[in-house]
Amino acid sequence: MQKKINRRNFLKSSALVGASAALFSSKTIGSISSDKKLRLGVIGTGLRGQWMIHLSLQRKDVDVRAICDIDSDMINKTLNIIKKEEGTPPDVYKNGDHDFLNLVKRDDLDAVYIATPWEWHHPMAIAAMQEGKHVGTECPAALTVSELWDLVNTSERVNRHCMLMENVCYRRDVMAVLNMVRKGVFGELLHCQGGYQHDLRDVKFNNGRQPYGGGLEFNEKGYSESKWRTQHSIQRNGDL
Repeated sequence: MQKKINRRNFLKSSALVGASAALFSSKTIGSISSDKKLRLGVIGTGLRGQWMIHLSLQRKDVDVRAICDIDSDMINKTLNIIKKEEGTPPDVYKNGDHDFLNLVKRDDLDAVYIATPWEWHHPMAIAAMQEGKHVGTECPAALTVSELWDLVNTSERVNRHCMLMENVCYRRDVMAVLNMVRKGVFGELLHCQGGYQHDLRDVKFNNGRQPYGGGLEFNEKGYSESKWRTQHSIQRNGDL
């Protein structure tokens, strides 16, 4: 049943959940074990997932144990990155849309990072938290307000972090405005509106062989994000 939401309290509480849940902080790693690495599973090995794995391999306190994707080409590219950087080969999950459920059930993972198409973020995060894993998810964390509350409620119920991996949320100017909201400087907020101020035409259309530009292909004929992201513009808001 949907709760009646006070907008100011919602902004305050949601900010606390995001800003305080430092998935990769020393505090979180230390709370897991003082003498062990953070054992990480990665769901989604596209360009964003590959970059996060690259960054994780630079840390001595993170161990990438398992990866998951339905795209064999992206899996192979990720394995090559790990091999090039002399990392330990991870276990691979690539058997269909729901093989991620087998990854999150592992008992040798502390946290799961999610970098998949948007509609999968919510169910994957819920599944991971219910299996006792901390979660870091790319934006958006969910597609509806109801799904967002589901993430908050699950995180609080199972006592696991669920962090939005969007750096803008933690910028000093953004945090300053957030603090003003929490202090009541603007009074009670009745309406908020935001926008994604980027020209994404080269992301949402390409030649089917490279991630950015070079053609007008998308969906099944596209490559990387244009395979799935462009459809959101077609169905939802036409924003390119």
